[in-house]
Amino acid sequence: MTLLIGQEWNLLFTNNPKIHAFAVAKDGAIIWQTENWNLVEEIDGILKAADKDASKVSTGGVTYKLVTSSDDSYIATADDDKGHLILVLIDENSWAIAFAAPTAVPELAVIDIKKTAIQLRGHM
Repeated sequence: MTLLIGQEWNLLFTNNPKIHAFAVAKDGAIIWQTENWNLVEEIDGILKAADKDASKVSTGGVTYKLVTSSDDSYIATADDDKGHLILVLIDENSWAIAFAAPTAVPELAVIDIKKTAIQLRGHM
């Protein structure tokens, strides 16, 4: 499973290099993340924000404000050009979580992350 996630991350980054970090959470715990990101301590708050359509969420000392959310995604953007936090549901217990650069268009980046989530579905 971790090999597949790593392969999908490589494809995602190749397709959209504005996505700088990626993680996968299953059953409320981080099971895989890029080396440049650590969400282990903050995953509960991140997942609760997505579940409750919270108006803001914080990670890594940065506060992201909700842009849009649906049953299967959550997009939030930080002020001061600090980027975007994007979550996409893989299956009922798993989420793909990404950090996109400030220059990324989050509504487009979410499409790429959804494609990755589809590839991971059934392998979690």
